[in-house]
Amino acid sequence: MAAKTSIPTVSRRDGLRAVFLVNMLFVLTIIGFPQMVTAAQAGLSDEEMARLKRGEILLETIHVEKPGAAARVTALLHSSVNDVWNILGYCKYELVYVKGLKHCEVLEGDQFQMMVRHRVRNSWYSPTMDFVFAASRDLTGAGKATLVSGDLKVFEGQWKLYPLTDENSVIVVHEIRVQSRFPAPKWFIRRALRNDLPDMLACIRGLASASRTDRHIQRDLKRCPGDVSQLLK
Repeated sequence: MAAKTSIPTVSRRDGLRAVFLVNMLFVLTIIGFPQMVTAAQAGLSDEEMARLKRGEILLETIHVEKPGAAARVTALLHSSVNDVWNILGYCKYELVYVKGLKHCEVLEGDQFQMMVRHRVRNSWYSPTMDFVFAASRDLTGAGKATLVSGDLKVFEGQWKLYPLTDENSVIVVHEIRVQSRFPAPKWFIRRALRNDLPDMLACIRGLASASRTDRHIQRDLKRCPGDVSQLLK
């Protein structure tokens, strides 16, 4: 009599896990991984890269021909792309690194596609802004945000993360363009962006423990507009 061959059983959970892994491999094949780049490939000169390595945050005004105000900030973080994304887009951290953010709520979605509500009041002389935006990111290290509704005419945000080929670090570039529905001089909004964005990116660098030394981490955390201690609660 031939011996019976035992067939291993697969639990429903293991089956779902296998399906998930296959789907993720498919997504990674289509979308790709964050591409390792050089400073030049990230659009940076040698002089700009030297400034970033000294811990400077680069700031420039962009889209001057468009309504509203827009700016770009760039920093070097001694971290991985994943570690940076573990900070970006999470309300508990946004309440610390976004100036004047009073309320943050993910209305729906996951870490790759979400709908978010913000209520912001930057200072006593500016009105409260309440708005909803759609945010998304992909596995190549890029993310974007677009306005859905609320107290803004324009809200466009973009994150680009470039892991460097020669060291464990990533260049982080953030661009934002905003225009309020309330009367506000363009120069006023532009000045607010120029004042707030470098501190925001420095704060993110500190929260990710991605500054050069412990001393630099503490210095970056002091630039956070929100209360860092609330993260310990």
